Amino acid sequence: MCGPAALPALLIAATAVTAAGQGLQALQANKQAKYQAKIADRNAALENEAARQEIENTRDRAVAHYRNVAAVKGRQRVMAAANGISLDFGSAADVVQDTDMLGREDARRIYDDGFQRSRGFEINASNYRAGARSARQAASNALVNGAFNMASTALSGASQYSKMKAGRV
Repeated sequence: MCGPAALPALLIAATAVTAAGQGLQALQANKQAKYQAKIADRNAALENEAARQEIENTRDRAVAHYRNVAAVKGRQRVMAAANGISLDFGSAADVVQDTDMLGREDARRIYDDGFQRSRGFEINASNYRAGARSARQAASNALVNGAFNMASTALSGASQYSKMKAGRV
């Protein structure tokens, strides 16, 4: 068993170990929050890349659609010419106009769908960036809280030590 003379040393040691543990915990929380911020930043970059890729894919789908519409119109002209029908007026002209109208409507849907998909990626990227900012703030807060906890422990230990010393003297 420890004698009364060892109590001040034990109190100081316990205070130091507790404060060191709080400091280590703060550093670990800081490191974890920074890692979370790094992952969130990476996810945001990936979402931005996915949005850019979706815009490119939308353009490619639209170009392919315009080519298909042109091919349909070409077949219509060939069939009309083979049958001696003029595309300048009447039902044949209506068919060409309808093909143009439907082609434009389909192209608009392709662009609208692509916009919605890319917008979803951009919203996700924004959410990841907000999460990264929050994690960086948590990292800073962990250090500040750790410092306050360590200081509080040291002051509490000093207070107990002074009370112990005053009671013995």
